[in-house]
Amino acid sequence: MLVRPMRVVCIFAFAAAVLILMACATGRYDWSLAHAYMSPRARQLPRAELEEIVWLVSHAWGDVIIAVGGACNEGRDQMHVVAKYTDYEVMIFDLKKTSGHWHIVDHGEGTPTISSVWYGC
Repeated sequence: MLVRPMRVVCIFAFAAAVLILMACATGRYDWSLAHAYMSPRARQLPRAELEEIVWLVSHAWGDVIIAVGGACNEGRDQMHVVAKYTDYEVMIFDLKKTSGHWHIVDHGEGTPTISSVWYGC
């Protein structure tokens, strides 16, 4: 008798946790799209592609995006996203466009000074 109510409680708790996590990712996405710095190269992307990039990183990382840009010597199918990590470090996501969609291909810690190299292009 007690097993069934506990199972129901666990299902509801799991569903609530999933909804909360999705709401957080949506909030990060909205904030990042509105406030993150977009380099001149990022601003040349179609709006749908920029939204796809921000959505991917917002759902893969637990903090806001600081900037989106690309290195001057890289192809148009490569972009980098700088996301907040700590006060002194950032998380850098490398993205590549394949088959018409953007994909995260790598990520790792970096410093705000080094990551600012993508802001000018």
